[in-house]
Amino acid sequence: HTADIKIIGYGNTPKRAIEALILGMVNIIYDNEKVEKKESKEYVLEGKDILEVIYKVAKTVLEDAFYKDHFALRDIRVKNLKRVRLESKKYKWMCRFEIYGEKYDKEKHGFKKEVKAVTLHDINITKIMKTYWTAELVVDV
Repeated sequence: HTADIKIIGYGNTPKRAIEALILGMVNIIYDNEKVEKKESKEYVLEGKDILEVIYKVAKTVLEDAFYKDHFALRDIRVKNLKRVRLESKKYKWMCRFEIYGEKYDKEKHGFKKEVKAVTLHDINITKIMKTYWTAELVVDV
């Protein structure tokens, strides 16, 4: 039986809200407080809008870093998040982020629940106060 979990990340900027969102996602799978910052990986992504970028960041961390490379994340830093103008009044979004952690070890980091996929359902980022943002994402567990 499939189920969904909605994650909400909070921050004083869109970048910090996205970071909190990703940390919330990995903490569903394992205890990221037990992960040490031994290695880092950097990624550059682009999307047609900020929501697609959020989706791609979460998907990259889940599928590429965790499932493919068996990398457990302790922290994430969104280093660059910007809207880039293309020709004829069109734009794209660019994101550069770095993740810090180590090889996943079930004995050390534990295992809580499998996150099967990141979804586009209810994905959102909202400025809710002058300097306060929320980023939301639903994952399939």
